[in-house]
Amino acid sequence: MTFHKFIRSYNQFSNNKSANLIRKEFLDYFSNDLKHSIIRSSPVSPIADQSLAFINAGMNQFKGIFLDYHEPPAAKVVNSQKCIRVGGKHNDLSVVGNDSYHHTFFEMLGNWSFGDYFKEDACTYAWNLLTNIYGIPEECLYVTYFGGNEKLGMAPDLECKNIWLRLGLPECKVLPFGMRDNFWEMGLSGPCGPCTEIHVDFMRRNTNQAARVNKGYADLMELWNIVFIQYERLANGSIVPLSKHHVDTGMGFERLVTFLQGKKSNYDTDLFQPLFDAIQKHSNAPNYKGTFDNDDTGKLDYGYRILADHTRMVTVALADNMLPEEQKKLRRILRNAINVGEKIFHKSGIVTELAYTVADNLDAAYPELHNNLKQVQRIIDFEEDLFKRLRNTSGKKWSKMIEIRPELASITDWMAPGLVDGYKELQSMLKELRKTNILSGTVAFKLYDTYGLNSETIAELAEIESLHFDEIDFEKQLDNHRYQSKIGLDKNSILTKESLEILEKDHVPKTNDSFKYNYTYNGNNYEFPALNSKLIGIIINGELVINKTRKTINVKEIYNSTDEIGIILDKTVCYSSEGGQVSDIGNISIKNLFFNIDNVIKINGYVIHSGYFAKIDLPTSELYLQIGDDCLVNIEPNIRIGAMKHHTATHLLNAALKQVMQVVYQSSSTVNADNLKFQFNSFGEQLTLDQMRIIEHCINNIIQTRAAITVETLNLLELLKQDDITLIPGEIYPYTGIKVIEINANNLKSKETCCGTHVHNTSVLQHFCFLTYTSKGTTKRTVKAIVGQEALRMKQAGERISQRIAELEETLKSNKFTYEQFQEEINRIKQEINDPNIQTLPYLIKEKCLTSLENLNKAIWLQEKENEKASIIREITNTLDSSCFIVHCLNKNPTYLSLHEVISPFSKVPILVLSITNRSVKARCSVPQEIVSKAFNAQTWMDVILQIFNGKQGSIKGFKPMLVASMKSIQVSQDFQVQLEKAMTQATKFASMHVKKIELTNKNQ
Repeated sequence: MTFHKFIRSYNQFSNNKSANLIRKEFLDYFSNDLKHSIIRSSPVSPIADQSLAFINAGMNQFKGIFLDYHEPPAAKVVNSQKCIRVGGKHNDLSVVGNDSYHHTFFEMLGNWSFGDYFKEDACTYAWNLLTNIYGIPEECLYVTYFGGNEKLGMAPDLECKNIWLRLGLPECKVLPFGMRDNFWEMGLSGPCGPCTEIHVDFMRRNTNQAARVNKGYADLMELWNIVFIQYERLANGSIVPLSKHHVDTGMGFERLVTFLQGKKSNYDTDLFQPLFDAIQKHSNAPNYKGTFDNDDTGKLDYGYRILADHTRMVTVALADNMLPEEQKKLRRILRNAINVGEKIFHKSGIVTELAYTVADNLDAAYPELHNNLKQVQRIIDFEEDLFKRLRNTSGKKWSKMIEIRPELASITDWMAPGLVDGYKELQSMLKELRKTNILSGTVAFKLYDTYGLNSETIAELAEIESLHFDEIDFEKQLDNHRYQSKIGLDKNSILTKESLEILEKDHVPKTNDSFKYNYTYNGNNYEFPALNSKLIGIIINGELVINKTRKTINVKEIYNSTDEIGIILDKTVCYSSEGGQVSDIGNISIKNLFFNIDNVIKINGYVIHSGYFAKIDLPTSELYLQIGDDCLVNIEPNIRIGAMKHHTATHLLNAALKQVMQVVYQSSSTVNADNLKFQFNSFGEQLTLDQMRIIEHCINNIIQTRAAITVETLNLLELLKQDDITLIPGEIYPYTGIKVIEINANNLKSKETCCGTHVHNTSVLQHFCFLTYTSKGTTKRTVKAIVGQEALRMKQAGERISQRIAELEETLKSNKFTYEQFQEEINRIKQEINDPNIQTLPYLIKEKCLTSLENLNKAIWLQEKENEKASIIREITNTLDSSCFIVHCLNKNPTYLSLHEVISPFSKVPILVLSITNRSVKARCSVPQEIVSKAFNAQTWMDVILQIFNGKQGSIKGFKPMLVASMKSIQVSQDFQVQLEKAMTQATKFASMHVKKIELTNKNQ
């Protein structure tokens, strides 16, 4: 009998406590009774840990404390942490929905001691909470402890065992386990220690179930893990004691709620039931039955579980500012939820609707869900629309490939954008791969790096092609790539990987570049003091020279170098390219040599100044440089000041965009001395001219208010305490020394993390204006902007152009110029606006001027058209006699009017008009409905003209042939005048024969 079938017949225990109350009791117990400080949950985005895709445990935000990077916020703390596990070591995705307790998103309750209490208190607190506060029967609980490891020389944790025995547990329920189950490690090296786990028997049996602990049974599971961080694993693999001991605990909230509410699965609790109700309401599907069978009901219930689980995960991740385009696993989960919503529940947009229920359900613990619900739903809607379009493009391509190779239908992430091209690339390499039947880490990394395929998809492709996927080698290459990205090392770097290893192996000190922030404002400008430093390394022809490799360098060798030279100093005032801001340029004086700096980069803490030595006449004796020589470093002030201004303006721009658009995330920015470029994702929304005007006006108002720019330096935990800080999605921040730049004005507040340099007051910016706006695809939006004196000059140039256009508009009213003269002046102004060699105008002024010129051109054209119309009407009217029809040949071909517009004013009488240009003739006629007959109508009348000129009937869209007819333009022979007179005569004669004589004036009333 299965656990699920058995438990249905079991008399469930229930205490009617809501999940919110259970969570609150946990936090209150530790904060009120045991004086722990409550620490809010960190975002699920791992902003300080590049090794994680998502925060997957409560300890993640405390890593900086364990690694001794910063002090703890309090000696003992408690929290409820949002966690996501969908990949890597803790990958629950494949079993989510198929069992009763695995989830992509879950909550972890935890209490922490940073050098305060240790094993005895930690175990006592946990036991008291479970048995007394929550009232869990002692006979349902089992504990495990670390059983030791002979290889590492680690004895069993008998101290922990004895604590549990003193708390009253029988020895048969205190069980030893090895390293895998009861020894916790943060990574390959670092803080670690034994742990003790509390397991609970969900069946509440009276018989001893100790033999089933840690055997994978769904009815007897780990509930709480208590870690004693008392050791450190060194890089060589050995384990040594720590001077300070910590306690790190984590309890599965969903499992606790399930047990306390007496439910058979997590999905039966009030954490999921409101979502099931919402799914049923929105889709009208049958109610959730809780079935895990493979019949129709079971498949429907599986859909309920997947949709509820995935929507919780997606809503939490998006509310914490994670983006699907940055985090492919998040996009995969979202698309799976959308797919389930459509295929099982036949409902589009259901994930968006369920996000509100998630926010309602978790709001008591995580108010950010409701605060950010608008952006969550906007992104879900955008991603659903994108998903549908992809199914109609790349999805169809993949379907065609499946027709050729049916095995490809098993690929899980079939909507991965690079899958089609990635698979084609793999096919091109199959002949070579067949030699070993191994899909190497190198090939796998190319599929990952070039085509964006995840390791799961690569593994599935390898299996289809009967290749062994070397996942260990792939992970090594991935880790190496992450490391090189983190430290700023790339293939084009002047400092090679080998040189970096030499610097670190020889313990060459990292460059202290904190002096880049040391500058002052003297009331008119900024001053950047020169800095005395020492030469600790130099790169010549790609070779790194440091004290241990060579103490002296011949200057002739430097001059003969064909490569850029790199200088490494012990400290510098130079800003290296970071945070989108370009590096400084400047110079270094070493002895009597002068080094021009044209670029500065930082690689793993070493600042490399790239450039060339200025050549000088050397004395007869050769000059040598020595490692350790004194240097004087200067920067070019104007380059730095320009970058500072534009970096500060970038912060204002980011805040203003967020204020005027629905949802905006910064993708990247580039800041230099001349301008700024800001790229952002607005999820399909275009930035309008009106919005740009609002942004410009807002920023310039702040410039005028002389708002102060403040800088605060925080550690990670201090950063996470604050609600109003803007972080760049996907950015990895250090544990300490995080700079926060704040500009607080009445109508706009900017508060961002940033390592750049900034001005002290917005008044220094002088003026802000946009230069360009471009949009590419559904997500890529880019604006360029400028501040400072150049922005003012451009504004003034724009105002002069605007004044010229205004004067031209006034001239139009006075009728002083001909149309040709107006056209000439309009084209001249347009050329000045569009030619950057003449002048560059602010984007908004430029767009306004071009629009004004187009409107002016249109107004002139309309005026000329009206003049021509009036002239032609007079011409036709003056030639009229007493006939009740009109046959007329225009004196000249109309410039602005079509023949249809010529005859329209005479719609109440039959009219036929001919027009001649360079021996080319065309005609049009109309006959009022009330006098149309079979003998006389527009078509029969026009036939007279067609026969004379041997012409062809023209097409008349929107008119009946008997009412309106035309002749296509046709070239005529030399006896043109004779043909014309004949046509006029015959047309007049034909009309006279069929149309009753009445007074034309009466007819045309």
